Amino acid sequence: MISFAQQPNKYSPVNNPIIFQVSSDNSNIQYFAVQLTDDEADIIANLKIYTTPDNRTGSYTDLSSILSNCVNYQLLPSNNLVEPITNVIQPYQLTITEKLYSNGTIIDGTTTTTGIFYAWNGALDKVQFRNFNYPQYVMTTGATSAYFLTNKPDLIPLNANSSEYLYFLNDGVANTANISTYGALGSNTYTVSLSRSTTAARIDISPASLTRVFNIDFSTVNNFTVQIFDSSNTARSILKNYRYRSEGTLKYPIEVLFWNRSGGFDSYTFYNTRESVAVTKTNIAKNSFSIDGNGKYTDNQNGVFNPDNETINVSSVSTYKAISAALTDYECIWLKELMQSAKVFVKLPNASFLPVQVNSNSYPVLNSRYTTSLNRLEIEFVASGDAINSTYDDFNDTFSAIFF
Repeated sequence: MISFAQQPNKYSPVNNPIIFQVSSDNSNIQYFAVQLTDDEADIIANLKIYTTPDNRTGSYTDLSSILSNCVNYQLLPSNNLVEPITNVIQPYQLTITEKLYSNGTIIDGTTTTTGIFYAWNGALDKVQFRNFNYPQYVMTTGATSAYFLTNKPDLIPLNANSSEYLYFLNDGVANTANISTYGALGSNTYTVSLSRSTTAARIDISPASLTRVFNIDFSTVNNFTVQIFDSSNTARSILKNYRYRSEGTLKYPIEVLFWNRSGGFDSYTFYNTRESVAVTKTNIAKNSFSIDGNGKYTDNQNGVFNPDNETINVSSVSTYKAISAALTDYECIWLKELMQSAKVFVKLPNASFLPVQVNSNSYPVLNSRYTTSLNRLEIEFVASGDAINSTYDDFNDTFSAIFF
């Protein structure tokens, strides 16, 4: 008979260990045949995990390296306020069979199949993972303050052009999301229906989207909150708080979206973008003399001299620098995730998103105790100049043509 000495949480971040440790009560056990499948019985991988000299009747496997290939980030803008997301989470189960030694051959022993587990595209540090319990990150019947998939501090200002996507995991209980606004004219609450059968989803709480769906006049709003409830109107998530601020006209904002270590996407607005262009040209040497239209061997055609070098290809890469507004200590810590992120996008004026690479490879975590001035973060990132310039019909010399 097969027993489990260790199993992962029902939901686990895929970039942390996902360990199954099994044992057998049969002393003739040689190894365990493991079939890893999804929730529809499609095979993900077949494994053999062997016993070892220090554990003759048991073995273990860490599935994180396999399951990490089954998940990915998913930036999912759309006109829908709520969208299910599939790429960030992978359901899986194990079928384990004993392989026993008997009379010179290997025969099958007992077989057991686990329940359904889930791995999502997140990563916790060692300290967080040491005490990890999935209701911290998943809306369940036992959770009353589950996190959204973000570490973004509360009360970061959003403006009319901000994109804000809240990702969350759901174990069959999320029924509604309540969005409440607060301002000079009082408070209002708006309800968004959720599907309890959707395991992972994102809510678009961008001010422009909320205005489109609920006709909210954000000029009268100072703050707004988001919280998820079950069918009995019991809160299952934390209360997420935002400030709303109208944007100034002289700051030239650029919005950066980045995949965070919790598995969602965060956004932050930087300002005053400066562009520098690195141009690479491919040239060939040519004979400046050729036969003209009159059959004469000459170095010019009607007074225009022939080139002795010709450019056959031009490529360019644009590097941009932008600076943040004054940062709180919490924001300084949170923005480490931007510097560490493998997936970073900038929002273009046509509301599409362009992938960029952040050049900054070091980040001194700023803190107000270390300085008497305001802390600001300057980032440098690279994008294809051709990809950017092709999206614009006009160029304004006073600010970068790429953003807003």
